[in-house]
Formats: sequence, C-alpha cells, structure tokens
Amino acid sequence: MNRLIINADDFGIHEEVNEAVRLAHEQGILSSTSLLASGRAYEEAVAIAKRFPKLGIGIHLCLVGSLPPLSDPGEVPSLLADDGLFPESYATFIQKAYRGKINYEEVYRELDRQMNKIMTSGLPITHVDSHQHLHVLPPVWRIVCSLMKKYGLHRLRLPREAYCFKMLTARPGRVLGRNGLTFLAEKAARDLPALRFLSTDHFWGMVDGGNMNSANLAYILKQLPFGIHEIMMHPGRNKELLSRRYAWHYHWDEELAALLSPAMKEILQKNRIMLITYGDLP
Repeated sequence: MNRLIINADDFGIHEEVNEAVRLAHEQGILSSTSLLASGRAYEEAVAIAKRFPKLGIGIHLCLVGSLPPLSDPGEVPSLLADDGLFPESYATFIQKAYRGKINYEEVYRELDRQMNKIMTSGLPITHVDSHQHLHVLPPVWRIVCSLMKKYGLHRLRLPREAYCFKMLTARPGRVLGRNGLTFLAEKAARDLPALRFLSTDHFWGMVDGGNMNSANLAYILKQLPFGIHEIMMHPGRNKELLSRRYAWHYHWDEELAALLSPAMKEILQKNRIMLITYGDLP
C-alpha cells in the first residue's frame, strides 16, 4: 500500500489560508500542513491546529516571498530588501548568496527564531520544510541541519520531483526550475543517513506548484509508484483577496476544491493509498 502525505504550505500566512487548511483537513484529504512563524495569522493557525490533533504540523522556514522577518530588521540586514521584507524570489536570494552578500550568521539567527517560536507553541512538530524550498540550498542546508539537531527534529521535506515528470508538457521555465531544485535535493539526500534524518521517497508539486487543481492532483494520484510520497498544496479561500496581497499567481480556490473533491477520495480508495503525516515516518 502506498503511503501519502498531502501537505498545505503557508499555514498562518492569512486567515483565508487558515480556513482553507481547516476545511481541507476536516472535510477533505489534507493530512499535513506547514506553519509560517511570521505569518499575520499565526496565532489563529496555532489555535486551529490544537483543535485537530491528527493534522500533521511542520515548520515552514522562510527567507523569501516579500514576507517579514521575525528578527528586528537591523539584526538581519543582509537578508532584506529595501522595504525591510525578505526578497520576493529565491532567485534574488541565490544571486545575493553567490555574490557574497548574505551573512549566514544572520540566516542562522533568523531561522533559529522561527523554529523556536513554533517549537514553543505547544504543538507536536512533525517535520521541516521551507518557502520556495531554500532549505536545500547548500549553505542554508547546513544551517537547517544544525537547527534540526538543536530542536530534536529528524524529518523533513526533500523536494526531489522526478526529472521526467511532465518534462514535455509543463512550462519550460517550471521544468528548468524543478530540475535545479531536484539536483540540490538529491545532493542534500546524501547526508540523511549520517544525520539520521528521514524524508519521503517521492515528492510532487513543483511543476504544478500553485496550480494543483483537480486534474493535476488526480493525474499524480493515479500514477504514484510504490513508496512514501508527499504532494505539496497551496489551498486558500477568496483568490481575489489573496492574489492582491501575494503576487504568486496561485490558484488558491482550485487547490482547495481539489482537496475537498469526493473524486479524490475515490481515487485514494481505489488505488489503496493511505494518508499519513511526517510524524508517521519511523
């Protein structure tokens, strides 16, 4: 029997995302979510999570996305744009990193604060992942591994979507970005045995990121190879409101509809797919 984690990123970023996560778990097939420490609706997200103990809760580390740091801006200036927020895109962070413009002591300081805030929330934490997957960038990876050891965590997302998946049908830019990310994730995976960390065998949601509608989700569910999988989702309500605030072009409402669709439950049953959380990994 295949085992599957369906994880919603960005829990706590906005009230409409929080409500979508609640609905998708209570009425749909969402089994896990990742909590954003600096989200504007963080406290509400924690309260919701405490009402649903079967919902897996991860730490969604953040260094990008035009989101605010937990640290005082004066303490992490190399990580911020002129507006005092993290840069919009991972590409900007990577460019700064390879020009030597990132102070990694500031990265440690900020990520430590994010992890500490969530670890002291009273929630059982199942895993670690990150916004735009920056945790697998080699210099950030070393910091994240150190912090996971500090907080006694040993499960995390490795976003290594298969190179061949939708290679000829997805947008070329998406495929290129996916392939680069998979390369970094595979490199990070080599460290897992020595670190005694655990991850899934397979990951899905890069080329369909932000557009995991019913058709795309069903396509993945019907072709899962044997193993343990994660599918990344970004559900939300009120797409117009969320799109005005976050310029990520996500199909928030369509992803929520996919998670609530009775057809998805039927596919899971027909294909003998068991929903789990990262906490169910040994």
